[in-house]
Amino acid sequence: MTNASPRSTWHKGPAEWTIGQRAFLSVAFTWDLDRAYQRAAWYYSLGYEVFAGGPTVALRPDYLAPVATTHQSPTSALPHHNPQATFTSRGCIRRCKFCAVPKIEGALVELQDWEPKPIVCDNNLLATSRKHFDRVVDRLKPIKGVDFNQGLDARLLTDHRAWRLAELDIHKVRLAWDHTRDEQPILDAIMRLRRAGITKRAIGVYVLVGFDDTPADALCRCETLKRKWGIDPRPMRYQPLDTMKKNSYVRSYCLPRGGLRTSRTAYLLGLDSNLVHRM
Repeated sequence: MTNASPRSTWHKGPAEWTIGQRAFLSVAFTWDLDRAYQRAAWYYSLGYEVFAGGPTVALRPDYLAPVATTHQSPTSALPHHNPQATFTSRGCIRRCKFCAVPKIEGALVELQDWEPKPIVCDNNLLATSRKHFDRVVDRLKPIKGVDFNQGLDARLLTDHRAWRLAELDIHKVRLAWDHTRDEQPILDAIMRLRRAGITKRAIGVYVLVGFDDTPADALCRCETLKRKWGIDPRPMRYQPLDTMKKNSYVRSYCLPRGGLRTSRTAYLLGLDSNLVHRM
């Protein structure tokens, strides 16, 4: 095991690059669309032929249409977002309402041609076949500091797969706890990873907050992870699929009454002072 972080960081904002007189933009998040539009218009004014793609363009293909040809290229843009990242599969077997993957990528597809790199971005790696999963582990063995960047589906983690993950030089294995009702599968997955020899420090858990829960529910999940299991939670605030401003959405009925500015709940949900008036 290693605690060293992967050798590169994610590009902030739209990724962009040029090849000859062609300019390319890849937009991962809807709140980057305005910036992408400005950059596309700038390239266009310089005489470039502009192309735009990425998850956000798939969700809102008309937004950049006045200044760019929009298209969807699932993997070729990834090195421009992070040269140390890879996909071994695309799509997912789930249809979570808060997630864009079913709309963008559809059903699960195992990729035959992919480059082993430390940051694995599969949306649901554990839903792939045993043959594919074992091949992924075998090809990642020479890699230092492997980081399963997306939340692994705890419901699908078997003893076999936990022990196979433990064969790798792990930086982080990340799970996802989206609903309180999934506490037992999360606990089972953590215990399987620990029995396989993966340290608590190498296990991370994303905690979705602000979707269909309450602040008390979100806080309970985070405190359960920290106090009961010794795992550091990573709260992930819900972002509507069409939002143009990050962290602007708050479910009004979820807001606690009184003491919001100083409450642990407000801190957990990342609420800033300009949202307090919604109480």
